[in-house]
Amino acid sequence: MTERPRRRRQSWNRSQSDGFRPIRQVGLAYSVGMPLMVVGVLLLAVAAAEGTTFFWALAAGMFIAGLLVAGSGRIT
Repeated sequence: MTERPRRRRQSWNRSQSDGFRPIRQVGLAYSVGMPLMVVGVLLLAVAAAEGTTFFWALAAGMFIAGLLVAGSGRIT
């Protein structure tokens, strides 16, 4: 006699989040843009303490780049 494989209960096949809304993953734009903005803000603090033009320009550039990347809203 050959035994047929038992079917799993349907609840085992579902993930725990099936009862709720679908999970939206964080897009690439947010995962790159937000750290750029945070580093830009921290560099603004360094630039305020140092007072050199290089740090001001670098901090502003990183913050603006982070805003543009995160604002693009692309989910890839």
